[in-house]
Amino acid sequence: MDTPKKRLNINFLTHKIAHRGLHSDTVMENSLESFRLAVEKDYAIEIDVHLTRDGELAVVHDSDLERVTGKSGIVEELTTAELKQYTLKDGQHIPLLKEVLDLVNGRVPLLIELKFRRSFDYSEADKVISLLEDYPRKDMIALQSFHPFAVRYLKGITSEYSVGYLCSYDLLEKHKIINWLLKTLKLYRYMHADFISYDINYLPNRYVSSRQRRGEQVLAWTVDSPEKEFLASFAADNIIFENILPESGLGFIAGRRAKS
Repeated sequence: MDTPKKRLNINFLTHKIAHRGLHSDTVMENSLESFRLAVEKDYAIEIDVHLTRDGELAVVHDSDLERVTGKSGIVEELTTAELKQYTLKDGQHIPLLKEVLDLVNGRVPLLIELKFRRSFDYSEADKVISLLEDYPRKDMIALQSFHPFAVRYLKGITSEYSVGYLCSYDLLEKHKIINWLLKTLKLYRYMHADFISYDINYLPNRYVSSRQRRGEQVLAWTVDSPEKEFLASFAADNIIFENILPESGLGFIAGRRAKS
């Protein structure tokens, strides 16, 4: 049995986290405007990054750009110059990570999810760490991934950032054993992760509750209704939200401290 871990004081857990920025029907997800609005409301921001063909980091959720641009194209197969030919459906361009870092500039916490089209790419993790080297508030940065190898690799190459493991129930339906190992957090201890991001639709559950008793911190995603926010207030330490506007940027941890 692994020993209980001291509860970490992680800055990004004190602000509710806007999923892909504070987007809406008129402002696209993972856009500079969605990030500006989140900063204005004092929310932390969750973003997704993909590595382009020429080694830049694009901030977009899907590998295929069809859903957000109306034009087919795979991020990993495009150069940065080619990516610039795509615009989001609200007319904004697809930002690069360095643009987002310049915009946020340490004003609110930033949670960066590393996305991989097929398998874990070490060069993407290396590029993220390299870009963060001159960031003014390293304590306001956290990283996360669904890929256990990515989590373990990030923990091995940096001690400056909190690294979390993203999890749901049916990520790998064709690989039943691997899916069971991931959703039950059986591999979690080997990742050396600092926190867990778990699908709100499967919270609470005994696997996560067991980890919480050991002092692990849990984010619930994606909270998109008042009912789910209420559930998360008991089952998690903070939320990654969209389609709602929480009353305060402060997460559950900070709220509990304020009342004590």
